[in-house]
Amino acid sequence: MRTRSVSIRAAVVIALLLGAAFAAAVPLTHLRDFEALHGRYAPGGDCRRQPQIVVDAAGIAFTGGPSLPRADRPDYAATFMGPAYTGIALTFFPYADEPRPLLLTFNADETPGRLTVQSEDFDYPGGPPLPARYRPWVAASPYAKCG
Repeated sequence: MRTRSVSIRAAVVIALLLGAAFAAAVPLTHLRDFEALHGRYAPGGDCRRQPQIVVDAAGIAFTGGPSLPRADRPDYAATFMGPAYTGIALTFFPYADEPRPLLLTFNADETPGRLTVQSEDFDYPGGPPLPARYRPWVAASPYAKCG
């Protein structure tokens, strides 16, 4: 069975067609259409610090911290900020399986190159705790592109 990749334009169209009632997540098979996000992100933009997140055409890699699998099939949360959002932030769930441990927001706070990592389906009042292997990635946030 062949899988097709989804372009950023197609992802946005799909999300808009799905409606504004919920934040649509569009499964991707690569990040080639998100070239502006490609690069290495380190805590505070300091490449001497760990852990780091590397984004390239193939997906998202988590390095220098607890072992996490490469996210080569992330979900693009196209309408996460709401259907009327016109800013530059882009949100992704690196792992499509539920519950989703992490939410990555690129260009966070409308700042190019800024990346925040948050717990998604964990650590809310009365909810399950975020598994320990993900905690260092959240604790090191925010990240910024480094040289």
